[in-house]
Amino acid sequence: KTVSSSWAINRYEAVRSRLPGARFPAQSAVAASLDELNDQFDAFVFDSFGVLNVGETPISGACARVEALRGDGKQLFVLTNAATVPLGGLGQKYTGLGFQFASREIVSSREVLARGMQSYGDNWKWGVAAPAQSNVHELPGQCHNLVDCQHGFGDLDGFVMLSSSGWTDQLQALLVAALQERPRPLLIGNPDVVAPREDGLTLEPGAFAHEIADVLKVEPRFYGKPFGNAFVEVESRLDPAITPHRIAMIGDSFHTDILGGAGAGWRTVLVTDHGLAKGHNIAEMVKSTGIVPDFIIPSI
Repeated sequence: KTVSSSWAINRYEAVRSRLPGARFPAQSAVAASLDELNDQFDAFVFDSFGVLNVGETPISGACARVEALRGDGKQLFVLTNAATVPLGGLGQKYTGLGFQFASREIVSSREVLARGMQSYGDNWKWGVAAPAQSNVHELPGQCHNLVDCQHGFGDLDGFVMLSSSGWTDQLQALLVAALQERPRPLLIGNPDVVAPREDGLTLEPGAFAHEIADVLKVEPRFYGKPFGNAFVEVESRLDPAITPHRIAMIGDSFHTDILGGAGAGWRTVLVTDHGLAKGHNIAEMVKSTGIVPDFIIPSI
């Protein structure tokens, strides 16, 4: 199912109380590209969808820009809520798109989620929403694909949403019923409400999690942008001499990239030509959300 970006922004605003808080600059500065911001930062952290690629297609000029920044000695990272790819598998994806990121330069919400799952112990039985190729068995605990458990979730200790691929209204209803009957942990490995694809915006696990939270006394635990756990993971890999003010979070989403980066104390760069912000009046979006990026660029 695809939705409009206006729907997505309104939905993010409707669940704003569940998202982190942040402080923002009084106004945004406009630049042509990251080339004009080179001297402002020592580290550049890229969102993936809508910044480096749209679906499985790299954005024109993105590979060259990344390598130019690397040549200038900048520290580079990808921070993505793409939780479907097995741990360590994203490097191959970005190589296929033409990017040359080392494995330690890629931080996925799946990694952050896996650390959170460890605290529950090895015997915890999880039902996981994910496609078969996602290899849920590599995650901590005893993981079972929810698509294979359609006749009932009663014996599971908790639930994890990695992906909305293959997720149906029937499965959503079964999950709601199970949580209503017996509240259990609900962990979300991809907090995004939507993601940009070649043919539009698709609903992501965050959309289904917030729907559940709206009707049940269950508070999902989110792992990934805009939540602090994702940004702490990036900072653990950065040169400790780099101050938060010298880190740039570059993204296309007000409510994940910009809100999350600002919440971490980083400065933020909104990309407007390819993802969730594409086609919108940015000034009106800033006014209506109160989320103010430090810089606005059309493309990296």
